[in-house]
Parts: sequence; C-alpha cells; structure tokens
Amino acid sequence: MYKVFFNDSTIQLSAESKKSSKNNITQTVDCEDSGFIEELVCEIESCKKAIDFVILNKEIHKLWDCFRSQFVEIPAAGGLVQNGDGSLLFIKRLGVWDLPKGKIEKGETPENAAIREVEEECGLSGLKIIRQLDSTFHIYRSPYLKFPDNLVLKETKWFLMNCSEKQKLVPQVEENIEEVKWFAMNEIEGAMANTYLSLREFLAKTIPAI
Repeated sequence: MYKVFFNDSTIQLSAESKKSSKNNITQTVDCEDSGFIEELVCEIESCKKAIDFVILNKEIHKLWDCFRSQFVEIPAAGGLVQNGDGSLLFIKRLGVWDLPKGKIEKGETPENAAIREVEEECGLSGLKIIRQLDSTFHIYRSPYLKFPDNLVLKETKWFLMNCSEKQKLVPQVEENIEEVKWFAMNEIEGAMANTYLSLREFLAKTIPAI
C-alpha cells in the first residue's frame, strides 16, 4: 500500500479493500488508464474539505507506476534526529513545526543528502545514521513549473540519526527556518499539534519504535 498526501486529503493505493472507520471514497481502476489521476486532482483542489480516497488494483506495483508517471518527481531526504537525552529535533518553518529535510542533489545518495540537509538547516555536525525509516509521499504544485504541468510528487526518505554531542543550534534563516529546538518525549505532542498531517502520521507510527 502507498499513501500520498495532497493538501489535507489523502490518496491510498492498495491491492485490496480494507474496512475503515473513515468515510473513504473507494474506486477500482485500470492500471492502463491514468485518467483517474486527473479526476482525483480536480476533486481535491476544488473541494473545501479533506477527502480520503482509496484506489484499488490487485497489481499494486503497476498501479503505483501509473500514478507516478503523471507527476514530476522530486526525491528528498531528511532526518529524525535524537540526542543523548532522547529528545527529538524539530525546525519551525513559516510558523509550522517540521523535520529537517531537502532535495537530493544529482549524484548524491539519500543518506548523504539527509545528513547535509540536517547540518545546513540546524547548524549541527557529526551526525550518525542509525537506520532508514519509512518514506513519506506528498503532492504539491510547484511555483517554478508551468501550470498545469506543475504537479510534483515528492518522496522523502527519512533516516533516524544520533547527535551525541551538545551543540549550538543555528536555524538556516535563508530557508525560512525561524527556530530549531529539541523536544523531550513528553513535549512531542506540542510539536505534533502544529505540524503537517503527513508528518503527524509518520511520527505517531515511528516514535514508539525508536
């Protein structure tokens, strides 16, 4: 199963239907016909409330390839950083708490990109990757591409990192980062109350496992 976030809505691509407590809109599609994607985009962008779609096809990998083919793909990487006290590192960008992340440059590995982005955005050094975490996917319209061909599908590859030394945190202001802060585990809810839906779900699933 793949779950993609678009504004406040979600699109789940699955091989089989599962019972849900949500009022999902479920549709079985043909992998050879990408027309359903344009319909989803139009409905999400025109609707004032969040919608949760479930798109079904037993050939999930073909379905995912069909879905991806309709977007400009931008790979990104970021870090969930933990210090020796067990606290987690967050950045505040444009008034919203987030995790440090950024675009993977040409010829760069996801691991190197994740470390570089955390170092640049937070002013840290000496980070160590512990393991790779689940990716997140979201769609947005790029202001740098011509409409209507400016829909971007971004996969962010996340890595659990350790920061063993106490260091001064320096926000990268040129990237609109206002604050960098360590949150103790009993303070995480405060950050999650003011973050994006995709990140909130990612953290709720990931934090208990670290």
